[in-house]
Amino acid sequence: MVVIQEVSREEILQWLPAILDIYAQVHGLDARAIAEREEIMRRHFGRRGYQGFIAVDGKRLVGFSYGYTGDPGQYWYDKVWTAMTPEQRSAWMEPEHFEFVELAVHPGWQGQGIGGRLHDLLLEGRPEPVALLTVRADNAPALRLYRKRGWQVVLDDFRFSPGGEKFLVMGKRLLSSSSPLCKDDYK
Repeated sequence: MVVIQEVSREEILQWLPAILDIYAQVHGLDARAIAEREEIMRRHFGRRGYQGFIAVDGKRLVGFSYGYTGDPGQYWYDKVWTAMTPEQRSAWMEPEHFEFVELAVHPGWQGQGIGGRLHDLLLEGRPEPVALLTVRADNAPALRLYRKRGWQVVLDDFRFSPGGEKFLVMGKRLLSSSSPLCKDDYK
């Protein structure tokens, strides 16, 4: 039976080897890329507004999610800020926002609703009015999950570097407010 629980910054570090193993399997990464991801995750866990969840079957980690409050000066924040129009920045980044950073479920456990539960718990009760995430444009399962849960495309051709992989930046309102500017509003 899979149990999902919130984990503190200290607790998630105890699960980091298993998190990195799942991340490597889901994204097909080699040892060098995983070492880089470990360094990034350790930084993320210390950020303002950090919150994380793990899904465990017995003593085995089968999934995780985490995020934090976005702040200027952070790599992702600055890259997305630069790519947005002034109107998009006003709607999505100038109000305090939650950066939905990671959601991954072990391939052997996918399709059982674990990802949806990790998603929902991570956003439940957040104080920020909006949330943002990036997802690879070709990741159909993730896009289905996010669209089903009310995420909208804010940027439809985002790249972290020129010629790099194509991502979508997606946003979701967490508290009642006026409708933000979304690419989906024009389709």
